[in-house]
Amino acid sequence: MKTHFLFIVFAMMLFAACKNESGKFTVSGKIKNAPADSIYLEKLSYTSNDSKIIDSAKIDKDGNYKLSGADTQQNLYMLSFKNNPAVILVNDADKINIDFNLKGFSYPDVNGSAATKELYGFIKNLWQKDSVLSDSYYRLDSISKEGIKDSAFVMQLQEKYTKQLNDLQEVLKNFIKKSNNPAAICFVLDKAKGAVSPDELSAMVQDASKRFPAHSGIAIFKSAITQAMQSQQNSAATALLNQPAPDLTMTSATGKQVSISDFKGKYLLVDFWASWCAPCRQENPNVVAAYNKFKTKNFAILGVSLDEDKDAWLKAIKDDHLAWTQMSDLKQESEAINAYHFDGIPFNVLIDPQGKIIAESLRGEMLEQKLSEVLQ
Repeated sequence: MKTHFLFIVFAMMLFAACKNESGKFTVSGKIKNAPADSIYLEKLSYTSNDSKIIDSAKIDKDGNYKLSGADTQQNLYMLSFKNNPAVILVNDADKINIDFNLKGFSYPDVNGSAATKELYGFIKNLWQKDSVLSDSYYRLDSISKEGIKDSAFVMQLQEKYTKQLNDLQEVLKNFIKKSNNPAAICFVLDKAKGAVSPDELSAMVQDASKRFPAHSGIAIFKSAITQAMQSQQNSAATALLNQPAPDLTMTSATGKQVSISDFKGKYLLVDFWASWCAPCRQENPNVVAAYNKFKTKNFAILGVSLDEDKDAWLKAIKDDHLAWTQMSDLKQESEAINAYHFDGIPFNVLIDPQGKIIAESLRGEMLEQKLSEVLQ
């Protein structure tokens, strides 16, 4: 079943979307090694994993089929066999031809639908990037469980993993920027949810929304992301904002004991990160820029790392040009997590000179805007 229906991975978590100017459309082609004598055309839902059967047809003795649908919008559809997805498609043309073989693994042969061809080009690229990324992840996980101490090897593998993750993220971002098919963009935005930070995902959705302001699928996706981020921010704000900052004492990168309370009297950004965290490393240039701009205005940064590998931590500090004080208890399950109630990194809090938390989760332009506001 896995080899016959690998496209299930890509079909079951999708959103319907987008305008189709053709209205009525047909999907036809030839199937080899069909698991049943009937095939279904199903329309995917905007808001759930459910789908709606639009048409069904018998497959003739030569494997030929023909299905029909009508839609005022461009949407994501799938060809299936008794609720087993086989092929995903976009209804961007009046006549779409899709031939496919369900023995072994192969991509469908698509003609007539530029959006569907583009979508499978993305799927193929994503599959390749995700496969090598998964391999690196499991190797790092095995090394961590086995307690391997070869720092040079671990750092090399961590750097490889970070590069592979960056490559995958670029595939997602570039597709959303360049594609002229909003239904396909909805598919890619859904894939991006597990691969990029919430801030990056929000920026991708905003970009798509500007390009396709009337598109209902993207509008629904934008609304869901906005609500999720607002809920997360409100939850964190309830726990942290306007509260005294919990004190933490750890060993600095230079071997000295450092505490958050040592910085009382200054505005302090406590930045939680790790060398193995790709979104953290991507955010570091923004933090460096903010530090250089405001370091003479009663402002300091204290980095708190969740690294376990000291050499990897120190190398990342050097490579990313982090000139401020750094400390760590060299535990991925650091005591900082319980003290500051965060469930992912990068994460930060801004503390005022009296030791009260006045902001959290300041990323990108938000960091500089808030610092400009309080450091006048």
